[in-house]
Amino acid sequence: MPRNLALTAACVCALAAVLHFTGAVADSERLPVAAAKDGFSVSDVRDFEKRATVRGLMAGGPISLWWTSNVAKKMPTAIVPRRNGTMPLANAPMPEIGNITAKTSFGEMTLDAWLNDPRSFAQGFIVIYRGQIVYEAYPGIKPHDAHLWASTAKPLASLVIDKLIDKGLLDEQKTFGTYMPDFRGTAWESITIKDILDMTAGLNAEENPTTRRDPNSITTRLFYAELGEPNPTTGKMETVREILKDAKPVRPAGTSFDYGSGITQALVLLAEEVSGETFADLFDSCVWSKLGSDGPLQLHLAPDGTAAVHGFVSSSLRDMARFGVLYTPSWNKVATEPVVTSEITERIQKGVRSNSFYMAGVEGPILTDALNDKILSNSRQWDAVFPDGDFYKSGFMAQGLYVSPGRDLVIAYFSTSLDHTSPQRFLRPIATSGLFGR
Repeated sequence: MPRNLALTAACVCALAAVLHFTGAVADSERLPVAAAKDGFSVSDVRDFEKRATVRGLMAGGPISLWWTSNVAKKMPTAIVPRRNGTMPLANAPMPEIGNITAKTSFGEMTLDAWLNDPRSFAQGFIVIYRGQIVYEAYPGIKPHDAHLWASTAKPLASLVIDKLIDKGLLDEQKTFGTYMPDFRGTAWESITIKDILDMTAGLNAEENPTTRRDPNSITTRLFYAELGEPNPTTGKMETVREILKDAKPVRPAGTSFDYGSGITQALVLLAEEVSGETFADLFDSCVWSKLGSDGPLQLHLAPDGTAAVHGFVSSSLRDMARFGVLYTPSWNKVATEPVVTSEITERIQKGVRSNSFYMAGVEGPILTDALNDKILSNSRQWDAVFPDGDFYKSGFMAQGLYVSPGRDLVIAYFSTSLDHTSPQRFLRPIATSGLFGR
């Protein structure tokens, strides 16, 4: 039976007092992640639904815990169905993975200990090797529960763009304005598709603690618009397209890694313009329909119908991991035909900029510290590409997807934590542990 988890008046006041929508809720005011697995009472759900605003959702508190597994209850959603029967993933347990250690925010810990520590707010963790599940844990959700991918979803957009490039419908050296007539005359017009793929557009659409606190930034306006809330400064309801058109240049394109969700949304608009299909239909036809998934993919939509692929995507953890397996030699364990060509993988691995370019942006130094290893650069919506060819994407509230084509290895995890760094610190120790041959 669901427990009554209604928030006290004191907790409500505490939530209201957080710093804008990026202020963290104190651990003492948070629910254990097992609450999501146990279920919520009707009164709790109704309470969360009423207060699931941008500020509340981003604070990492009880509302976030509920919302990360219930996004479709708050946003219009395109359901990308399972077209094939499920291709079950075989189990070949390697319990020694749980003994791998990392320096977390709580000190040196094994993976097993970290996942079972209530302070981690980890909800699920999976390791797939040669197309088989070798490690899996679910502290806060059930294996088939849908959960928010957050920014781990961004490579969905880049993969679709790469598929359009392979079809000859796009040239990444041409400009955004070449394909987007209504963006001519804006700051986007002369930016190449390659610069948008690599998040080096040079616009004021970057996403960082400063822009997330600014209600007038492109980033924050985008979040409010997608969640159906008026801009708190102007009171105006905006669309994704008109917000992106407001972006202004701040540096030459190609100068530095300037992370921004709006950049990903430009790729979504581009894919729709070139293909003549909605992003949901396009992703279905060229990716998801080939996958033997456990269930559907949920693409959550802004009120204007734009698929918010930069982060508002949900599925089971196994299905997010299956997406990663598409980039490995074991793709045939999860798909009926190859989706990610060797050329696409090579573009990610060999199309990187320089490390100085990477470190010139806000995110480069942060990711280098958290991943605790040498990073070549970012590439095509992936946050980090390593010298051994592995690549990684992170998401808000500590979601992550790590792909090692050379090792035939995928690591994926879900969380509801504002501490992004702890799960990231386990990735390279797992990949380089010697347990996985090349």
